[in-house]
Amino acid sequence: MSKMISHGKDKEVSAKNIKFALVLAIIWAAILGGLWIAMRNASGEGGGFLNFVGRLHPLIVHIPIGILVVVGVIEIFGRGKKGETVRGSVPMLLWFSFLGGIGSTIIGYLLMRSEGIAGLAMPLHMWTGIAVVVFNLLALITKLAGKSGAYALSLFLAIAAVGAAGHYGGALVHGKNYLTENAPEPIKKVLEPIMFLGLGGVENDEIDGEETETEIALEQQVAYTAFVQPILKAKCTECHNEDKIKGKLRMDTHELLLAGAEGSDYPTVEPGDAENSEMIVRATLEPDDDDFMPPGENDPLTPEEIKILSWWIDTGASVDETVAELGHEDEILGALAVMDATRKGAEVEKIVWLPEWEILSDEERETRLADAHVAADQFNFSLMPISAEDNRLRVNVINASKEFGDEQLKTLEPIAEHILWLDIARSQITDEGMKTVNKMRNLERLHLEGTKITDSGIAEIEPLENLQYLNLYGTEITDALFTHLQGIPKLQKLFVWQTKINPATARSFERSVNLEVNTGIDLVAVAAAKVVAEKEAADKAAAEKAAADKVAADKKVADAKAAAAKTAAEDKKKADAAKKVAEEKAKADAAAKMAAEKKAAAKAIKDAADKAAAAKSSAEEKGTPPAAPAPKPEPTAAPKEQPKAQ
Repeated sequence: MSKMISHGKDKEVSAKNIKFALVLAIIWAAILGGLWIAMRNASGEGGGFLNFVGRLHPLIVHIPIGILVVVGVIEIFGRGKKGETVRGSVPMLLWFSFLGGIGSTIIGYLLMRSEGIAGLAMPLHMWTGIAVVVFNLLALITKLAGKSGAYALSLFLAIAAVGAAGHYGGALVHGKNYLTENAPEPIKKVLEPIMFLGLGGVENDEIDGEETETEIALEQQVAYTAFVQPILKAKCTECHNEDKIKGKLRMDTHELLLAGAEGSDYPTVEPGDAENSEMIVRATLEPDDDDFMPPGENDPLTPEEIKILSWWIDTGASVDETVAELGHEDEILGALAVMDATRKGAEVEKIVWLPEWEILSDEERETRLADAHVAADQFNFSLMPISAEDNRLRVNVINASKEFGDEQLKTLEPIAEHILWLDIARSQITDEGMKTVNKMRNLERLHLEGTKITDSGIAEIEPLENLQYLNLYGTEITDALFTHLQGIPKLQKLFVWQTKINPATARSFERSVNLEVNTGIDLVAVAAAKVVAEKEAADKAAAEKAAADKVAADKKVADAKAAAAKTAAEDKKKADAAKKVAEEKAKADAAAKMAAEKKAAAKAIKDAADKAAAAKSSAEEKGTPPAAPAPKPEPTAAPKEQPKAQ
């Protein structure tokens, strides 16, 4: 780094640094040239990685701006010996600003091509930005070469180019009169010719004859200049004008508006067909859609503005026809009247409502109520008092919902002010029928769920200042609803589940007023929590049952083991007893056998003795010597006692 910031003290090092800077400049020019070739036919629709990189431009572009300004301050206030140390950092700062300028111009070019930004201000911003880098390079080279005069001039031109590039960049984002808009008139007259140099001239209202239009009756005003062009200027031309052409589309003149975006297959304005005009299509998309216009944080077109633009397109998109010549409905005339009054600085007057029911005679009231009951019987809907103490009416069409429509609802107009609750859910009511609801100025509860009403119809509830409950479940209502609810101070509960309303917008509106808004998300969360709780309870019960079953099974096993052990002990005891009996019997049998053997031996001895005696007696009688006595039998040995089994 120390070698790179050398400036004139080491000519060899300075020469190398200059060559390196020139090489970087050549590479930078080559990259820009390559991008120009590769992206010269880019669609400019945005999106993708290159667009992501390009949007880093506002972040990086301030690096060279800040550094160059710091260098200028150092060179002015850092002169003399005391400033030598600070001035020694100038080459390094110029290197950083040069590299930052290279980066910011490359990604700036990516942003311009990927988003299709054009117009008078765009090329001026691009070329002055390139000039910043070129003069920065010259300042760096002359500083390193020790050319003080050339360096001072280059630095001055670089800082001047920074100012010009910043101004044209600001014109792209904020408009060319951003700096002078609030300046005192004398200063504005001096600055504007300078600030608008190269741009589209001095800013004006661009509405031909605006001063005279405000004095002309509404129906005699030219529709385009009095109404269409002011809407476009407020919401569209900031990005689609002479100085900034985004998406290859200009909307600041009638001719260019009808010409549409260059190369687009879809007409911006299709005279006679607002539904297929890209301007209306994009303005009516969901706000989170990538193609929604105007994008980002810009204020979207209001429902009334969309009505006016659609009416103008459907009637031919003329540039010079008046409101009366184009033709209109009362609804459009009302929207035009509001805009006309706002432009003139007047407050839009509310239509004063005079209650009629209270001044009717008793006979007239009875007649109207009788007619309403006849209609209720004829069309099979319910019409009854709120309570025994309150004779105001409640209407419910649940039994006639498939046939109950705008015409049937219209039969209630004579008693409209006497109706407190109206339940026309799932009926065939349309936006036309909401004009009847508009007359029910004492209405407190209104059920419109499952009907065909849209934002246009729901606007009719604005005068219902006593409304407390509103159910719009399952309708096509959008975020435009909240504009109409701001003048209903007593509204407490609002149900917008399964509508086109953004839950985030609903929550924001809920916080801004004393109102409970049910978007259905809470119900889903409660249901989900209930399912989770039920599952947890079931799991807990199953776990407890499994534990109890295990305890029972373990006890059963233990009982079985105890019973088996008891049985085994009893069997052993019986076996021991049987064995003892057997041993005793064996002893008795052995003793009996020994006794028998002894008895037999005794008997044998006796028999032998008797025989010997008889023989002796016989011999004596015959005179023969007696025979020798028979040998005495050997006594039989007693059997040895067997050892007891252990």
